[in-house]
Amino acid sequence: SSGINAEYGGQFNLGFILTRLNSNLFIIDQHATDEKYRFETLKRETKIESQKLVCPKPLRTLNGAQEDLLISYFHIFNKNGFEFRINEDGNPGSRVALTALPRSKSLVFDEGDVEELLWLLSEDT
Repeated sequence: SSGINAEYGGQFNLGFILTRLNSNLFIIDQHATDEKYRFETLKRETKIESQKLVCPKPLRTLNGAQEDLLISYFHIFNKNGFEFRINEDGNPGSRVALTALPRSKSLVFDEGDVEELLWLLSEDT
């Protein structure tokens, strides 16, 4: 029990629950609540590990700006299981090599996921 004393008011439209708490009426979307619960469970239970590569894989598809973005958000990539070797003295487009990829159970990520994360990060900046 959560200690909240809410009163069940019924269900309507096959997807919403009416609940009263004190003088407030709440309409709860059952589908959204279920999605939120599943997402939180997945987030809590999913374990991401790094899979070291036998040979570093140069990321030659990245331009200089993407490399700079990767370097500035290095900690985010690292937290998500990606590991890189950075050659600060290299030419733009050849400074970054992938040394480990994240994996979770049977799912292994790849350099395409690096590019997608970079695209998402560039949208935020």
